[in-house]
Amino acid sequence: MESIDERIQKALSSEDQAFLARMEADGSLYGDIAATFRGRTRWLNAFGWFGGLISFAVAVFCAWRFATQTDVRSMLLWGAGTIISFLWLGMIKLWFWMELQKVGIVREIKRVELQLASLTAALRSSKAP
Repeated sequence: MESIDERIQKALSSEDQAFLARMEADGSLYGDIAATFRGRTRWLNAFGWFGGLISFAVAVFCAWRFATQTDVRSMLLWGAGTIISFLWLGMIKLWFWMELQKVGIVREIKRVELQLASLTAALRSSKAP
């Protein structure tokens, strides 16, 4: 008795197997990052990256100003600016990592759909008179 994985592999055409191989090759971190700029929300992802760069620059500037101040009130204000900028940067990074997870999940769902459709077609063709 053969396993379900063996049936799926037999049911896949060479074109489907090449597609699955390409999907597995795109499963790297850099491939996932590039995929976020190909979807419907690519403008939002680009805006998030740009916002993250700006937030980091503001945080570095505030930290530099904090280090050069002599009175306590100015140090508190520049320190607060540094903390807020880094917190904002952290929120942007968390959002982007969730986008990366979404890309990976969608890729795996497409892969399962393809395998299921191929297996269904193979089972129908083997039962046909």
